[in-house]
Amino acid sequence: MSLLDFEHLIRRPWFRQASTLDRIALVVSILAVCTEATRMVIEDAPLGGYVAIAVTALGVAISRRHSWAGLIVVLAGSVIDAVFWDPLVPWTVAVFTVFSLTLRGTSGLGTGLAAGSVAYAASAYANSAGFFDAAAIAGFASAIAAAAAGNAVRNRDRYWKALEERALDTIAARESETNRRVAEERVRIARDLHDMVGHEIAVVNMNLGVAEVNLPPDSQRSRDALDAARAGVTAVLRETQSILQVLRGGSSAVEDHTQPVPGVDQISGLIDSYRRIGLKVNAEIDTVVDKLDPTVDTAIYRIVQEALTNAHRHGNGDVDLTIKSAVGFIVAAVTNRRSSTGSRNLPGEGYGLVGMRERATSAGGVLDIGGDETMFTVTATVPIHGRSIR
Repeated sequence: MSLLDFEHLIRRPWFRQASTLDRIALVVSILAVCTEATRMVIEDAPLGGYVAIAVTALGVAISRRHSWAGLIVVLAGSVIDAVFWDPLVPWTVAVFTVFSLTLRGTSGLGTGLAAGSVAYAASAYANSAGFFDAAAIAGFASAIAAAAAGNAVRNRDRYWKALEERALDTIAARESETNRRVAEERVRIARDLHDMVGHEIAVVNMNLGVAEVNLPPDSQRSRDALDAARAGVTAVLRETQSILQVLRGGSSAVEDHTQPVPGVDQISGLIDSYRRIGLKVNAEIDTVVDKLDPTVDTAIYRIVQEALTNAHRHGNGDVDLTIKSAVGFIVAAVTNRRSSTGSRNLPGEGYGLVGMRERATSAGGVLDIGGDETMFTVTATVPIHGRSIR
């Protein structure tokens, strides 16, 4: 599982987030103040009641920036209202303010005791019922409960965030370990490939040199064949070095602007190399767009290269190659007559055909393999800009 997938799974609903609960408490306080102000106008409340509700609203506003100062002002509004009017609504606002403040980090115990003490005293005074007034005790308990609830939500939020960070760190460490192991495996493959291919290429070069030295003076055709073989070995070495750079994490040949990327414009040279080793290639190549998608350009080149290799190995020596640009697509077709002694080149046989199909798919195209008992055809249809064929 990736970091993005995990973050999507652990994303909590908006109504369970501490910031959302804080905003809800603010909205409830504002609505309570507005409702109480309307009630005062309707019931013709005394001036002290208006002062109390105004002080309460001011305290709510101050508490958004200065927690304790805002709480003191809100509680002062409750005391004023207990003297001149009904303290129920200001006290409700005070309870939500306590919840909001503890949610944002103030001490739950200190905030609850301060607000509860003021609520107890104001209610006992307003009702003139003594120290065991039920309303006063309820006011004290509601303040303590609001502080406890805010503190619990805040602690749960911190605990959840700690779990999230720990899980994200675990996933990041796992991905880092996976990448490290992949990098080590790539280096191991590069080392083995270098040792094996380098040794074999050295042996082939040595044998080519021995063969050339021992040729009779009039064996020009054989010398040409050896030159073509040596050029092929050089090409193999160059491309192997590019692959090794990619495996070791260095810049690839595609990123090296001093070496051209194999593409459609180099197919003519590819055809010449096969003609030098005896393959008769009848090529018909249309003018294609100047700037192809790099993946498409390389895919067409590699598909043609592999198809010509198969034709040389399993055909009778004649190949028809066509590369045409249709509306938004490039179509490359290679047709050869089957050899009576070679492989039947059945679809899905060998890794060459698999590789060609993978090349076409990676560029957003398709590869068709067909023919009959005497002919074998490979056709690649690839969108110019790499868009998938629907």
